[in-house]
Amino acid sequence: MISKAAVDFLRDHPFLRGIPDDELQNVINAITLVSLEDGQRLLMEASTSKDCFILWQGKVQVTSVNLVGKTLLLAELGPGELVGEMGLIRNEQRSASVTAIGPVKALRLDRPSFEYLANLSPLFYESVLVNIRIRMIHSMLRKATIWSVIPDAELRGLAEITMFKKVTKGEEIIVEGAVIDHFFMINSGSIELRGQKRRKTVLREGDFYGETELLTDTAASHTLIAVEDSELLIMGKLEFITILDYYAPVRQQLIKVLNIRTPHLLEKVTIAIGEESIAEDKESLPKTKDKWIDQLLWLVGGFLVVSFLALFLHSQWWKIATLIVGGVVGPAAFVAFVRSQQLIGFRQRRLVLVFVSTAVVAIPLAWYLERIWLFEVKANSSDFSQLYVPLSVALIEETAKLLICVMLVRTRKIQFLMDAVVFGAAAGMGFAAVESIIYGWVHLDEASSIGMLTVLWMRALLSPFGHGTWTAIATVGIWYASSMHKNSSLGDVKPWTRWRRAIEMFLVVVVMHALWNYHFEPGLMKAGVMAVVGIMGLFLLFLLIRRGRREEFHALNMLNPTMNEAIRHDEQVKPMTQELYCEGCGSMSPPGTRYCTRCSQALRIK
Repeated sequence: MISKAAVDFLRDHPFLRGIPDDELQNVINAITLVSLEDGQRLLMEASTSKDCFILWQGKVQVTSVNLVGKTLLLAELGPGELVGEMGLIRNEQRSASVTAIGPVKALRLDRPSFEYLANLSPLFYESVLVNIRIRMIHSMLRKATIWSVIPDAELRGLAEITMFKKVTKGEEIIVEGAVIDHFFMINSGSIELRGQKRRKTVLREGDFYGETELLTDTAASHTLIAVEDSELLIMGKLEFITILDYYAPVRQQLIKVLNIRTPHLLEKVTIAIGEESIAEDKESLPKTKDKWIDQLLWLVGGFLVVSFLALFLHSQWWKIATLIVGGVVGPAAFVAFVRSQQLIGFRQRRLVLVFVSTAVVAIPLAWYLERIWLFEVKANSSDFSQLYVPLSVALIEETAKLLICVMLVRTRKIQFLMDAVVFGAAAGMGFAAVESIIYGWVHLDEASSIGMLTVLWMRALLSPFGHGTWTAIATVGIWYASSMHKNSSLGDVKPWTRWRRAIEMFLVVVVMHALWNYHFEPGLMKAGVMAVVGIMGLFLLFLLIRRGRREEFHALNMLNPTMNEAIRHDEQVKPMTQELYCEGCGSMSPPGTRYCTRCSQALRIK
C-alpha cells in the first residue's frame, strides 16, 4: 500500500481528475512504490512491456540506441510524467531505457490496472494517446532520420507537425511523374523505388525520399511501392523548406544527398546552398585502423613456419607452399595497410577479387607482349643496361596492370580518390605476388632452398616500393581523367586538365618503374637509385592518401554532422567499434556513421 502523500499526488494528477473516488481507489490499491538510486534503470530498452510508471519524485533520463548503435538522449522527465505507457498501448517491446538521475520514486501501474484506468476515463486515455504520439514521432525523428542533429527542444516542435502513416504491402505511395508536396521518411518496413532510368532501390528504416523533388521543383522520378506493411513519417513542403532555411547542418546534409543521388540537378536547387556546404574541415583526421598489423604478423609468422618446414623436411610440397605464401605475404600486408587508411571502403573480398584478377590477366598479357614485341624481336633485348628495355617493360607492365583498374574506376561506386588508391594497390600487388612466385620458382629445385627463400624474402621486403605503389598512383590518374563533377576534390576542373594530370601521373610511374629495373654497373649506384625511386614513390603515395582521407572525412562530416549527447551516466553507453555495411552499395563506413557517403542510404547494425 502506498503512502497518503502518494495517494494525494495521484488524486491531483491532471490525467486522473474527474475519476470517482471509489473507482480511483481500486487503481490505487494495485499501485506499488518503486525507489531508485542514481544511475539505476527503471526501464530497459527492448524488454517486455508489462507495466508503466508515474514519476512521483526525482528526475529520469530517457535514452535509446539508434540504428548504428549510438546512444541518444531522448528526454529528461520529472514528477507527474508517465513512462512505459507506449509499449503497453502499442503492445511492443520497450522503445527506450529510463535511468534515474539522483534518487527517484515512481508509482508502478501494471497492465490490467492501466487498461482498467483507460476504460474508466476517456480523458485519461485520450491524453495518453496524444502524449504517446508526440513522444513516438520525436523518438523516431531523433533515432533514425536526417533531422537527428536538430536541438531537442526544436525537434519536439517538429514532431508535432509531422504526420504518421501506415501503409500496407503492395500499396502505391507515389507514382512516377506526380507532383510531390511532402517529404517522406521510413520508420519501419521497406519501400521499393521503381524508375525507368535507375535500378530498383529498397528504402528501409532511416531512409527518406522527396528531397530532390522538393528542392528542385521537379516531378517524382520514381514510383514508390510498399514491399511490406510499413510506417512512414510525412512532413509538408513548407515545413521542410523552413527547417532547411533555419538549420544549416541539415541543409548541408540534404544538399550532399542531392549531390550523391542526382548531381545533374544541383543547378536547379531553389534554396540558397550557403558557403558552409563547401567549407573545408578544420578538425584533425581520425586515427587509422591498425588491424593490418595483426594481418602482417599472421602472414609473417606463417611464412616463417613454412620456411623452416621447407628447409628441414626437404619436401617438394612444403617448398611449393613456401613459394605461394612467400609471394603473397609482402603484397597482402601492403594492401592491408593501404586499406586501413581508408575511411569509406569496401569489403575485403572485393580487394581479393581485384588482387587475383590482375594477377590472372596482367601477368600472362605482359609476358606475351614482352615476348612478341621485345625479347624475341631485338638483339640484346634482355639487356637491362639498354634504357629502351626497362622502359619498354615498364610501359607494357603498367598498361597491363591498369586494365582491371580502368574497368573499376569507370563504375559509379568508385567515387573517392582513396578508392583508386586502394584498388590500384591491390591490382599492383596481385601482379607483384605472381611475379615473386615466378622468380622463386626458378630456385625451387635447389637442394637447400636457400636461393628461393632469399628471393622471396627480398621481394617481400621490397614489395611496398614497387608495383603496388606505382599502380596506385597510376590508377589515381585514371580516376582523375574519368571522374565526374560530383567529386568534391576536382571541383570544376576542365576535362583536358584532368586528362593531362592522368598522363603525367602515368609517365611518372613508367619512369620510376624503368629506373627500378635499369641495370647500373656499380652495384652501390643501383641500390641508391632503387632507394630514391622507392622513397619517391612512397612519398607520392602518402600525399595521395592524405588528400584522399581529407576528401572522405569532408564527405562524412557533410552527410553526418557531429551529434553531442549530454548523457548523465556515460558508463551505460556502449562504445561504437563496428564498421557498418551498406546494403545499398556494399561499402563499409566508420562506426557511428548514420548515412552512407556513397549512396546516402541509412546504415544499420545487423
